[in-house]
Amino acid sequence: MLRSFEFTGSVSSIRLKNVPLLAKVSLICENSSMEAEKFDYAKFFQSCSALEHLFLNFQYSQFFADKAPTRLPFYLKRVKHLHLSHVELKESYTRSCALCLIRSFPHLEYLKIEVFNTRLVYNEADGGIQESLELERFSDVTFNHLREVEIISFRGTTPEVQLIKILFAKSPVLVKMYIDPAIRIDTGSEILAELVNFQRASPEAEIDIKYYGS
Repeated sequence: MLRSFEFTGSVSSIRLKNVPLLAKVSLICENSSMEAEKFDYAKFFQSCSALEHLFLNFQYSQFFADKAPTRLPFYLKRVKHLHLSHVELKESYTRSCALCLIRSFPHLEYLKIEVFNTRLVYNEADGGIQESLELERFSDVTFNHLREVEIISFRGTTPEVQLIKILFAKSPVLVKMYIDPAIRIDTGSEILAELVNFQRASPEAEIDIKYYGS
């Protein structure tokens, strides 16, 4: 039976059924014209009860038939590794989709997010995004198994900073928060001072930032 599924390319619809042993999924839908009703993630994951590793590319994708829910209507309790690529956290719909998936995997151990944002840099306007916009979505969530987080192409926008703040506060066994910025960050920067002073639920949690500059 199917244990691994990898797809890269253009597609108009996709659905997996009767895959009780499927443990690994990689989905990169490039230049796809999927109609929303043909690619609802809640339906896509319904048969994936054994899923452990998930890679999703958010570029050009419409994930839910209407607006993204707070979480999937069921938990996927075996997912341990989640890699999200081309996530434009500044954009409300994409951000909601990403947060929905993160909330739906209670046993997540490793999370990697590759941020997609070609315009904003730290201290530029965040389009009126309020600091606490997404915090209420995580008021009842604790990531009891999350040990490592990677944020790639970090630009210091409000949604990025708030996501890091949430993950620090809600992850009692977190060991490492690795940040690879797409902007200049040095040891005296304002954004670094903000990040290192976030409250951490785990006494072992360390922040590892790839520095640029002197």
